[in-house]
Amino acid sequence: MSELPELDFSSEEYQKHPFETLAELARKWRVARSKRGVEILDYDLCRNMILDRRFGTGHPRLMHLLGLPEGRALNYKRESISFYNRGDKRRKLRQPIARLMSPHASEAFRQDIKSVIADIISDIPTHSSVDLIARLCDPTPSQVYCYWVGANKEDASYIARTSHTVQQVHTRNPEKTPEIVEAFDSLLDYAEARIAAARKAPTDNLISDLVRAADNGEFTDDDLRNWIIKLAEANTDNSSHQIASTIIELASRPTIWQRLGEDPDAIPTAVNEVMRIHPRSISTSREALEDVEIEGVHIAKGTPVFANIGAAHWDERYYPEPEKFSLERGGQPAHLNFGGGVFSCLGRYAITIEVEEVVRHMTKAFPRIRLDKAEFSHSPMFTDVIELRATLAPFE
Repeated sequence: MSELPELDFSSEEYQKHPFETLAELARKWRVARSKRGVEILDYDLCRNMILDRRFGTGHPRLMHLLGLPEGRALNYKRESISFYNRGDKRRKLRQPIARLMSPHASEAFRQDIKSVIADIISDIPTHSSVDLIARLCDPTPSQVYCYWVGANKEDASYIARTSHTVQQVHTRNPEKTPEIVEAFDSLLDYAEARIAAARKAPTDNLISDLVRAADNGEFTDDDLRNWIIKLAEANTDNSSHQIASTIIELASRPTIWQRLGEDPDAIPTAVNEVMRIHPRSISTSREALEDVEIEGVHIAKGTPVFANIGAAHWDERYYPEPEKFSLERGGQPAHLNFGGGVFSCLGRYAITIEVEEVVRHMTKAFPRIRLDKAEFSHSPMFTDVIELRATLAPFE
């Protein structure tokens, strides 16, 4: 490892142009190193590493780096799926959610997601510059979560705020630990209250289906609680940033935006291309479960390894002229935003529907949208949209 070239995520080049920088480095190096561990830059190596059974979750190490103290938050993390590698326990934890959020089951949510989005958009002021993160990007996934767990939509701001806080675990910054712990403690109480309400008055929603799965012995009550927290933990933060990135990438291309309003059948292709050219997840973390060799490099057991999705998605072998946004790409491999195998994101179909329906409503209702300010921040792990202001129906 010490002989590998070093990738510096703090460099000015990366901070200003992360994907171009990663793509350029990937032309020279298939494997590199950084302060956080081994960096995989090649599409094939990234895909294979994500699926490779010799690599497991890096979450336990992450909690150690944060210095998460003994208590309810750490106990939740230890018992949740994030701490389990490949095996019977992880499969058992995934099965009920995989069934309830399968492609077919997620499609059943689409009409309700449409209704949530339509209501949100109807309340956004037009003809003046508005904060779309606060008015659209955060409310969409958080209100969908409220629908899933039978909560009033007034809880959505709490869900959004708490999701953003707990996702700070990926900053690897111990200074964030106290507020992360406080947010997890709050989510634990919230999840238990939602489960109690669902048991008292079951309905036809996701939380009631999960309660029934627990009552049927598919998993324990602790597992049930942990899944309700996990859905909140990963929901708003990731989805909000993906929705915001998608609006920016599409609205900054007026011809594409107008085409999607006129041809909504092209929206899934457009969303897929956004997730390729500007993914929310720039990398995904794993840990070597045994000594491994990749490209002649010895990687010792316990070493953190990162699949750099941002580099893989700009691999010219698979995506000619990767810097160009195109609705005409065909035959290229799938983007890696949602991982793969037993580590794939279980909510990927629902998240994609949320993004698609936001685009469908926005392009139809506001064909002349004007971006007033759009600003990104890129860490080694994620794309964050830190500001998004737009005028939805600008004057002629």
